[in-house]
Amino acid sequence: MKYRPEIDGLRSVAVLPVILFHAGFSFFSGGYVGVDVFFVISGYLITTILISEREAGTYSLLGFYERRARRILPALFFVLLCTIPFAWRWIPPDPFEDFSRSLSYAAMFISNIHFLEKSSYFDIGAEFRPLLHTWSLAVEEQYYLLFPLVLWALGAFVRRKFLLVFLILSAVSLGIAEWGWRNYPSENFFFSPSRLWELLAGSICAAILYGRAQLRNEFGALAGLLLILGSVVFFTDNIPFPSVYTAVPVLGTVLIILYAEKGTIVARLLSLPVLVGIGLISYSAYLWHQPLFVFARINSLAEPSPILMSGMAMASLILAYLTWRFVESPFRRRNLLPRRTGLLTASAVGIVLFAGFGVVGEVSEGFPARHESKESPMLTTWRLQLNRDRSHDRCLDKQSEAEGSLCEVYVPETSKGKIALLGDSHARAILPAFEEVSNAHGVAVLAGIRAACPPLLGVYLAGGGAEAVVCSNIALHHANQIILSQIDTVFIAARWSLYATGGYADEEGDFALTQTAGSRVKSAEERLENFEAGLERTVSFYRRAGIRVVLIEQVPQQWVLPENALLQAVLQGLGPKHAREKFKSSFVRRSNHDDLVRDASDVLGRVAEEYGAEVLSLTEFFIAGDRYAWFLDDTVLYRDADHLSTIGALKVAPLIVDHYAPN
Repeated sequence: MKYRPEIDGLRSVAVLPVILFHAGFSFFSGGYVGVDVFFVISGYLITTILISEREAGTYSLLGFYERRARRILPALFFVLLCTIPFAWRWIPPDPFEDFSRSLSYAAMFISNIHFLEKSSYFDIGAEFRPLLHTWSLAVEEQYYLLFPLVLWALGAFVRRKFLLVFLILSAVSLGIAEWGWRNYPSENFFFSPSRLWELLAGSICAAILYGRAQLRNEFGALAGLLLILGSVVFFTDNIPFPSVYTAVPVLGTVLIILYAEKGTIVARLLSLPVLVGIGLISYSAYLWHQPLFVFARINSLAEPSPILMSGMAMASLILAYLTWRFVESPFRRRNLLPRRTGLLTASAVGIVLFAGFGVVGEVSEGFPARHESKESPMLTTWRLQLNRDRSHDRCLDKQSEAEGSLCEVYVPETSKGKIALLGDSHARAILPAFEEVSNAHGVAVLAGIRAACPPLLGVYLAGGGAEAVVCSNIALHHANQIILSQIDTVFIAARWSLYATGGYADEEGDFALTQTAGSRVKSAEERLENFEAGLERTVSFYRRAGIRVVLIEQVPQQWVLPENALLQAVLQGLGPKHAREKFKSSFVRRSNHDDLVRDASDVLGRVAEEYGAEVLSLTEFFIAGDRYAWFLDDTVLYRDADHLSTIGALKVAPLIVDHYAPN
């Protein structure tokens, strides 16, 4: 196969946006499309090589897998090995258990299955997953496992036959992706059948170009580059992936592969030595960047500065060069383990060892003994605060038996009325405070709570698939039950900004709201309008029924997970004094949270004023200088980044008790 330097340059166009996107630079909001570019390139190169060998009579399945092992495994094994001591030192047991399982699955090239299974609303975030990026390697290797069998079945190369089969398979895969994001959006991202059409796009390029001179079209090649760069800059996490939207960067890559003949402007640009050089080390750079970013975030607790993340991005390129020169190249040139038997044996041993370590780490639940011997009595006390029992959980768990039914949580001996708390998991977190309301005012407290569901009428989750309709139906069922139950006051608590504008990095686009089931949100303005429409519909419904409505603003959203911060203090050997100082440095800045919730809070205030509802803010309780605290007076107020702990809920209970007064 003739070497095309512009393909290596294209690899740099793929890897740099991925690195900068994961580093948190907002300008590269669509940098994740670099992975899709890699998929197309891989499909093109592998298909070209396999067809060429088949036609030349030199095809060997064992030889193919040997080459893949030499290309992929040495650098992968080296990076996996390097992550273990840092994970052991810095990652707490729960995320370390996840790390162990991902290590095992990554070594066997099925890590996409691990992340597919662990992609729900409450799973460990990317900041504690050094191997999250290995999902794409798994997808590629699964393709390499099956694709040679497809070519074998096709027999001798006939362009029309190959193109027809590739196009049919691509259409099926794209159809799965379109169905997947609408019904299982989180799982769809990691699902191999949803991604195969991207690799097949490269295979289609190979079938078109095989046996022909390189095509030339200045406009086509330039359009391809602009499609990729436009995706990098203008795509956001609100766009479902993979889906037909993914066709934009995929088509861009296809156009460059087909039309960037060496004399074109795009080919000359991509053939610049600096881009070719980065392209040559792109695989190792991809392997290194995620662990570096994760460990930087873990060790600093708070979100690292742009300067630090820029340094980590540069470090990933430096380590990539060293890995390419001293690990990748010696194996690919057969300077190390030149014989096939030795290489495949070493590969099998490596896979078994990494998989074995991962299994032990998972079975041991993250090696908790790492911190038990170091933990001070004070840190033990703080950790116990996170796990305090919530007696109301049993009652709420019964709701799964009768979806959408209200649950009687606190009932005094002599009831003077009924109130209800509605909401998502934020309502569940604050529910213990309502025991104090019940005791102080003698009212029964009913709860209608469904995690990850907006407590709003007539709206649907944009990315929730079938769950979107379930959430909408539950909100309606709760509303009807409240009318029938003669409830005089409804408190509504939720993570309002999640539905109105998103998270700090707008990473939760699936929680945008629409007013039609199955539709998508086209802009931030439309997202906010839909949120306001749902809130208006909800508040006006209850007010027309003569029911008092109290909207509880969300508590400050933190950067860190308290349990992990506590365990990191243990693993780093910090005493209580130094631990307190480190905790304070991790509190979210007031300006960050206030900016996050500003639009949602404005909507809450505007709707409350228009319909005669009330807004209850709890944020003043958390003020600690220019930050909002998750730890005050030796009390852990949160159980994760945005949900109160039981003790935290009890701490803010007086604010709710004082606000409520029976009619």
